[in-house]
Amino acid sequence: MENTVENRSISIGQAFAILGVILALTIPASLVTGALLIAAPAFKSWIAMLGYILQFAGALAVVYFIWNLKVTNFGKVKLAIFPLALIMTFALSIISESLCSLIPMPDFVARLFNEAVSLDFAGYLTVGIAAPVLEELVFRGIILAALLRRYEPRKAIIWSAVIFGIAHLNPWQFIAAFIVGCAIGWLFWRIRSIWIGIFMHWANNTAGFLIGYYSGDMNVSVTDYFGGPMNHAIVLIICVIATVGCIKALQRIPATEPSEPTIPEGHLLS
Repeated sequence: MENTVENRSISIGQAFAILGVILALTIPASLVTGALLIAAPAFKSWIAMLGYILQFAGALAVVYFIWNLKVTNFGKVKLAIFPLALIMTFALSIISESLCSLIPMPDFVARLFNEAVSLDFAGYLTVGIAAPVLEELVFRGIILAALLRRYEPRKAIIWSAVIFGIAHLNPWQFIAAFIVGCAIGWLFWRIRSIWIGIFMHWANNTAGFLIGYYSGDMNVSVTDYFGGPMNHAIVLIICVIATVGCIKALQRIPATEPSEPTIPEGHLLS
């Protein structure tokens, strides 16, 4: 089989290598933003957004020129999928945040989280717009798409979600990113479109940003937010039921057949 940009697969090891590229690019991006911050500290939020964009734009370029990969899954999404995906995203976000709250967060880490996200317009553009677009281009549009060409879907989806979680570099965001990443990966596999991932990622990040904006704390406890343990438990039960219901409803919507052949695991492309 000809090894083209459209049909190239990657191994799990290569997927981790791409993750390494993304993380390594934080260094040059930080050097650029650090210099700009010295020159224009009043534009901290905008400079942080620029650094983030430079990091992922650089990653997209490196992946294209080294692994010969590009994003190809821009198929249409049926309108009926969006409301179900939205409900599932919010439900899984609450479930994952509840699990994250079981891991004690040191005060210095909480301060870092609050300082990392500026609760202003530029901060939202970074978290609510740039992150959903750029991260979905890389983690689903490139990494998961290429893994799906070599491995069976469950393995490809889980490993791509693991890589997505590790990219956040902390156990609290890893849990949420892994859970939501599995959901996005599953829908990406079924409908073969990156747009649904961008939509779900946007909904998840926007909800988190708005909670942080109105509470003034990006690390607000979900138990406190819902008014106590009993209310929290009721909300969790509702979220589990909603998630299962959305999955069953989405399974009734016919999946999109892949336009590219799947390469059997173990078949290495040169």
